[in-house]
Amino acid sequence: MGFGRIWDPRPPAGPGLLRLASRAPYLGAAAAAVGGLLVVCGFLSATLIPHDIYSDPLGGYDPPFDVIAGLLLLALSFRIRDRSPVAWVFSLLAPTMTIGIAILSPNVFSIVSAAAATLVVATIVPYRSGFFRGGGTGPEATQLLVIVTALLTLLFGMVGARWLGDQFSPAPGIQGWGDALYFTVTTISTNGSNYTPLTDTARYYVVILVLLGVGTFLSAVVVLFLPFLERRLAGIAQRLERAQMEELRDHVIICGASPEARATADTLREAGVRSVIVSSDQSALDVLKAEGWRTYHGDPATDDSLRYVGIDRARAMVVAQDTDAENLLTVMTARGLNPTLRIVAVGATDSSLAKLRRAGASEALSLVKVAAKLVSQAALQPPPSAPGPGSP
Repeated sequence: MGFGRIWDPRPPAGPGLLRLASRAPYLGAAAAAVGGLLVVCGFLSATLIPHDIYSDPLGGYDPPFDVIAGLLLLALSFRIRDRSPVAWVFSLLAPTMTIGIAILSPNVFSIVSAAAATLVVATIVPYRSGFFRGGGTGPEATQLLVIVTALLTLLFGMVGARWLGDQFSPAPGIQGWGDALYFTVTTISTNGSNYTPLTDTARYYVVILVLLGVGTFLSAVVVLFLPFLERRLAGIAQRLERAQMEELRDHVIICGASPEARATADTLREAGVRSVIVSSDQSALDVLKAEGWRTYHGDPATDDSLRYVGIDRARAMVVAQDTDAENLLTVMTARGLNPTLRIVAVGATDSSLAKLRRAGASEALSLVKVAAKLVSQAALQPPPSAPGPGSP
């Protein structure tokens, strides 16, 4: 299987997809459980400092790779459950980090973490062809990339601070992973810490950490928090829209975003009558909404849309959509919801006008004929009399 197949967003054929569809929630739960286990093992390894199986260069400095790998699996578990291809590819980082620390600094906790991470990823990999929801690029991939980058930046900051701890003041410098975490978070967040680098090596490290941290922090704000804020604002806008619709009384519902519908809305506004434009054309509604019209995005031929805009409280309805078939279905739906409502429908041909009347329209008009009649009347008006001699 090539690398391109990993990122193929199309659902693959075969029984593998059906097996994954039923087992994806369990795979996500397994990834979350192993992630929690790795976090616990990492904290225990950092606090209890167990005896290593053999002497290693990291003695006393065991980096919290297990904790970072656990947090990574916890973050990816939700996307694994949704069968995201990006999630299972990033999950390969977990056994890589845990196996690396188990080799460099082997103790009971690092070995357990490596075995657990390897087991859960080995369980996921056989189903990789079923991970097709979403692509290798886009918002989802960017969010996961930001999470991975943030965790790796945190790991870099903690390992560097712990390793160069004696090169910071005040004495005795940065001691323990708690101090390293505090220094990393305060430095990345640009709040500053009470530790000052004393050597060039420590200063270079702080500069790199600040550059990485600020970039990661800004990326996290843009990629992770702005979508959340947009959803919140969208929810507030929907509640405000619903409140405005519920306040409508004795209004006119205009179905469609055609030029005829807009002209009707203009005329009603000049007469002081409130109206609401209902259409499934979002781009046209965006233009109308920007111009100050009250709009609602929905299918005018559905009961829910017409009830939402208060068909039971409306004084009239104008149906002026793009096709006669849409107008006919909308008239039938509206008449079933409000038998006494005055409905004015627009049609293109004589046969469609008759059908609209039979469907329940109070009046069916052909705009072409109406315009032709007005033009003819204007053309047949006698010319104004020329002013006589001596007239002012």
